[in-house]
Amino acid sequence: MKQLKVSITSHSIAGTKPENQDACAYHIPDKQALEYKGITSVIADGVSACERAAEASSCCVNSFLSDYYSTPDSWRVEHCATKVISALNNWLYSQSIRNDEISSMLSTLSVIIIKSNTAHIFHVGDSRIYRYRQGVLTQLTKDHVLSLNKEKTYLSRAMGFDLKVNVDYQTFNLEVNDQFLMTTDGVHDYLNDTSLQNLMSAASTASDIVDKALNADSSDNISAMIVKIEQLPEKNIGEAFDELTERPVPPDLDKGMKINGFEIQSLLISSPKMQLYLAKDINTKQSVALKTPSVNFEDNPQYLKHFMYEQWAGQRIQSPNVVKIHNSNEKSSFLAYAMEYIKGQTLRQWMDENKEPDIKIVVSFVKQIIQGLRAFHRQEMLHCDLKPENIMIDEIGQIKLIDFGSTRIAGVAELSSPVDVMDNQGTQGYTAPEVILNGKASQASDQFSLGAIVYEIFASQLPYQNKLDKNLTTQKLSKLSYESILIHRPNLAIWIDGAVRKACHLEITSRYEVLSEFLYDLEHPNSNFLQIEEPVKPEAKLKKYRWYLGLLFALNFILLLLLVTK
Repeated sequence: MKQLKVSITSHSIAGTKPENQDACAYHIPDKQALEYKGITSVIADGVSACERAAEASSCCVNSFLSDYYSTPDSWRVEHCATKVISALNNWLYSQSIRNDEISSMLSTLSVIIIKSNTAHIFHVGDSRIYRYRQGVLTQLTKDHVLSLNKEKTYLSRAMGFDLKVNVDYQTFNLEVNDQFLMTTDGVHDYLNDTSLQNLMSAASTASDIVDKALNADSSDNISAMIVKIEQLPEKNIGEAFDELTERPVPPDLDKGMKINGFEIQSLLISSPKMQLYLAKDINTKQSVALKTPSVNFEDNPQYLKHFMYEQWAGQRIQSPNVVKIHNSNEKSSFLAYAMEYIKGQTLRQWMDENKEPDIKIVVSFVKQIIQGLRAFHRQEMLHCDLKPENIMIDEIGQIKLIDFGSTRIAGVAELSSPVDVMDNQGTQGYTAPEVILNGKASQASDQFSLGAIVYEIFASQLPYQNKLDKNLTTQKLSKLSYESILIHRPNLAIWIDGAVRKACHLEITSRYEVLSEFLYDLEHPNSNFLQIEEPVKPEAKLKKYRWYLGLLFALNFILLLLLVTK
């Protein structure tokens, strides 16, 4: 299976100046980090008018490389890089303010991140990034400078200049043999585009370009880096899982059998797609739930990849309100993964036993569910299949979200793939309409699912008459309307109904902006919801209409008699 491969040359010298205030570096990770974080090249040019210019450029390069690879694998490249750049900018700015040295640490910053088949470019200042493809050199970045006259220019953007930095972000599809040239102004102020293109055509290295700029009487620090795409990965999402999915699917297991360092205790759940066993870690004696794929799917690579995707997603979430997925033993022989064993019941089972639950208990459950969802959302993940069956309540009343089979991950979505391992649209009745109609999920979609669950807890049925199914169309959606919980539970506080109505609103823009607002409205009466007209049961409306119809018929009959009499 092909992996991403690049070749990189870099060179930086002080030139005719006493100190080199440029900096450049790159990092080529291996294994999983190569696929989920990519290859990173960074170049920076400290502003020479500043007292700590060299320190500023060095900090930009080294800190970016260190911090970027410390961000969660689930985050998108753009999210990772902008978070890191913003933090770096704030630190540089704070150093200047703290030491009463205004603008003492300013630097340009240009970054290329090669992930899968895409180049992600981030840029601040007047360093440059070019692409050389099929004999043509193209400047990809824009110089952030202000020209006062033909001879004098000033930076209009720089790292550390202000509390907030405006970063240019672009993406480009990659081709094999693409080359990216990164330079500081000590190069491109003395070598024009034609000269640089000729050098690239001659297969020059970064050192060759630096030497050429020095010979062209460059009076600045001189730095260059060339990144060449030697090989691109095949366009599928599963390279990280291929090694794992080559492991055989285990047979049906019986008590006492040993697998991957676990001893089977009993069968907990069996379905056409998987088995869940109670098992014991042979070394630690800890009880775990061991999940294995069904032998029915041992020849289905897409399902097996999806099975490992669940484990990958779950391992990246750490929350007391989300089931813990254990790391796999690299020496594991069979395809299976272990998770925290939860003694308790599902929310569905609890709902069956509590038809008219106490509001305080329900709100405490909602609070914990929201904490679990926040853990997903912080990692740029969406649960996408929130329902009572996927919510566990342990013996002390702690909520734990389970099942990562439908989880959507922004960082994984960036990987080119002809195989959609995230095709599950959740469960009918709990899935937001925008997901059904166009497949687009967001944090508001998870909120809709939570709102539907709270509605069901109080009303013992789903909102919208369970008509949010796979046959939903825009026309059908326009005919749906919310039916108040108070019709089914008249003694419920009216503001509770208002909060649920907003959380599971059919229009995504009409829901809460954040989950904490939903929780607040469940705990505190919202005056906006106190003005809602008391709902009337459908049968009561029908009875009322029949009464009016009868009265109208009687009046018409009397009028007819009067006319006949005359």
